Amino acid sequence: MENNISQRGYNQMMQLLKEDLPEDNIVLDSYYQTKKLVRNLGLPVEKVDCYELGCMLYWGDDEHLTSCTFCGHERYKRCVGSRMRKLVPYKKMYYFPLIPRLQKLYASHATTVDMRWHHEHTKDDGVMRHPSDSEAWKHFNETHRFFAAKPRNIRLGLCTNGFQPFNQSGSKYSSWPVIVTPYNLPPGICMKEAYMFLTIIVSEPNNPKYKTDVYLQPLIKELTLLWETGVKAFDISKM
Repeated sequence: MENNISQRGYNQMMQLLKEDLPEDNIVLDSYYQTKKLVRNLGLPVEKVDCYELGCMLYWGDDEHLTSCTFCGHERYKRCVGSRMRKLVPYKKMYYFPLIPRLQKLYASHATTVDMRWHHEHTKDDGVMRHPSDSEAWKHFNETHRFFAAKPRNIRLGLCTNGFQPFNQSGSKYSSWPVIVTPYNLPPGICMKEAYMFLTIIVSEPNNPKYKTDVYLQPLIKELTLLWETGVKAFDISKM
């Protein structure tokens, strides 16, 4: 938990607060109840089983397979002598859908106007302060006029890198996050942490760069939908 407060400490603090308030208050007095309440305010996450060596994802049309279609390796571990009936995959990744977060940028007064900044700012003094000042951005606008004509269309940047969450003397383990950033926003906020959207987390002992396309499948599907069809978003600034 944030500020290093244990769940038990949080429960005791909220119980004390509830006792001090009038009897008819509806303050939740436990971490579990609070987490359950705010769950719907958050964003969905998908747990996707994948082959240990990164051959494939058990996702989409392959979601119900029990072995790898390339090498025949089993999807789940064999628990010899265990009474647990829950199937445990050899490996899994986490995918955080992108589209709901992009829609929220237009549903908030704090960001909806800024999402058109890349189109509306007019300073052209030869200084590159933002990707929209670059020749590559202008070339893209000329090449894809249908996309550039609508200022609410979102330009995205993607990056990934690995890190080891434990010290070097620990077990061999690393995590590879994939981050997507909307470049519509002005330079003062487009690279802020709040707008760097974590979309994929891959737990991999080695660099998965040769299998990145496998892990990116859910994200590529969403990006393809955005490019070819588009999705509706409510622009609260037009109310």
